[in-house]
Amino acid sequence: MEILNIGPLELLVILVLAVLMFGPDDLVNFAHKAGRWIYNLRKSELWQEIVGTTKEIQELPQKIMKEAELEETIKEINALNQTLLNPELPKKANDAVITDPPLAQAAEEHHESAPKDTLGS
Repeated sequence: MEILNIGPLELLVILVLAVLMFGPDDLVNFAHKAGRWIYNLRKSELWQEIVGTTKEIQELPQKIMKEAELEETIKEINALNQTLLNPELPKKANDAVITDPPLAQAAEEHHESAPKDTLGS
């Protein structure tokens, strides 16, 4: 488990160095001051503006896609991609679309006369 790209062994080394630098008594005071500073930073107006701007930047691609109406195009592309990856889907879709019996028989004959896969399926 890593926090801010710092692993458990690295965190242990940092804690040992902190105890050596500040001593056990001053370490508590330093941790209290550091915690208070981080708390004040998070409550500051500058930090709130930075966080808001970051969220806007993260949501920008979805906003652009909505405005350009690309969601429907992406859905169509994904559906086409699925039909290419799964060859059984177009056959089922064609069977559902063809309702005229002579056309259905012609489609079945064409499908049956198509060469079979000889790769050992």
